[in-house]
Amino acid sequence: MTKLTRRFSTNIHHILCAWLMSALCIFSGLASAAQSTFDVEAVKAKYSIRDYVYTPLPERGYNYFKIAENAYFVHDDFENMVFFVTDDGVVVYDAKPDVTPYLLEVVKEVTDKPITHVIYSHHHRDHAEGMYLFPESAIKISNDETARFLKRANDPKRPMPDIVWKDSYVLETGGLRLEFNDLPENWHSQSDSIGYAPQQKILLATDTFHPDAAPWIHFGEATNPMFAFQLPQILLDTYDFNFMVTGHERIVATRAHLELYNELVQDMKNIVFEVAQSPAFHALMKETESRYADGAKHWEYKEMITNGAKMSAAKFIDRWAGRVRNVNLNMEENFQMMFMQLMILNP
Repeated sequence: MTKLTRRFSTNIHHILCAWLMSALCIFSGLASAAQSTFDVEAVKAKYSIRDYVYTPLPERGYNYFKIAENAYFVHDDFENMVFFVTDDGVVVYDAKPDVTPYLLEVVKEVTDKPITHVIYSHHHRDHAEGMYLFPESAIKISNDETARFLKRANDPKRPMPDIVWKDSYVLETGGLRLEFNDLPENWHSQSDSIGYAPQQKILLATDTFHPDAAPWIHFGEATNPMFAFQLPQILLDTYDFNFMVTGHERIVATRAHLELYNELVQDMKNIVFEVAQSPAFHALMKETESRYADGAKHWEYKEMITNGAKMSAAKFIDRWAGRVRNVNLNMEENFQMMFMQLMILNP
């Protein structure tokens, strides 16, 4: 090969490499641009607002919408689930018996890919008894605590998982990454876990709270109320997310919803201490003691909790009416729980 030929060959090689690198950059830029076209704020403006709670459902009884380029939020009047479309198939989070039939219809509408994975959020029947409706070929996943309770239940509608993880787990399939973690304590059930889709900025946090609403009765029947009170701040400090899937309500929760709920819980704590230190509460307690004979501490304890909760609920309703939904519902029961936790059990 002559010097001229070698030089020509080298130049062609450099030109081809430069062209290839340029093409890759353009392709990467186009891919990034395509990914960035999803309008998060438009979804928030339409589907994360109070008006959507009162919007009539379609005649079919459910609705769905995207919360990321490849993630779909499916809901009926009060329950919701989410699924992700990957290069290899569909990954479903939660297995709610009421919503699963709707989700299966939606999956067929948006893709012809098979359902490859279904993740248990926890063992409770309202979140797990739809699992039997999924294809047998779908890989079922749960943490070890959920698997333990599923085994105890021996429920054919809640089949045992194929993959059981402890402490943490990462599912990577078809370009999707889902990160799962057990927190130091549970909050709602005895088998809670947190999931996170970092690319889509979606937090999977079932039964943590109800967006734009006062707490469910007994803080969602919390097994660990003190941790339930701390959880909103932990999630806000730990995860960067646009949307949060909580399993209930037809609106999809946002970071702003969780920030407001965190403010609400902190204000409830402040109210409990305000009431416990108030002259009016102490006067009620003194009057209570005078009405019962010696040995009637059960009555004194009951009236302390009842009176403290009633006074706290009245303050809360006055401060929060209009800021969230359902402020008149369950607040005495929730303050009973908080009053007992903060003043008696875990001061």
